[in-house]
Amino acid sequence: MSTHRTARPILDSYVRVSTTATYRDGVDLIAVERAVNDVPPAGMTADEKAMAARILADHGTAPNMIARHLGFPRRVARPAEAKHRREPAACGTNAGYRRHLRQSEIPCGACRAARAAAARRYRRTGSSKEIAA
Repeated sequence: MSTHRTARPILDSYVRVSTTATYRDGVDLIAVERAVNDVPPAGMTADEKAMAARILADHGTAPNMIARHLGFPRRVARPAEAKHRREPAACGTNAGYRRHLRQSEIPCGACRAARAAAARRYRRTGSSKEIAA
């Protein structure tokens, strides 16, 4: 694969974006197809670049290559499913206690009790984690 912005081979094969439609939800599919398979046209909208990035990611193109090819930051080139957000820590755990503090909240009773138990465990064993049974 070439790294030069005007070089074509981002993908190993030609990708067809649309068969008959040229616009969908305000996105110019011809511009997207040209961006995926050739040099991105000047004046592409953010939605067009995002669609081109999703297509390239679905075909296994690395995020840094997508960003370089389309001309935007790498964090934007990541596909939506790659942006994994962890669930917030549940109350009644040591992590929940720390979440309360990070959010500048007063920890609830369950989290204070979990923190106290973790502190006792740490003083007794040298680790705040519970030992699996």
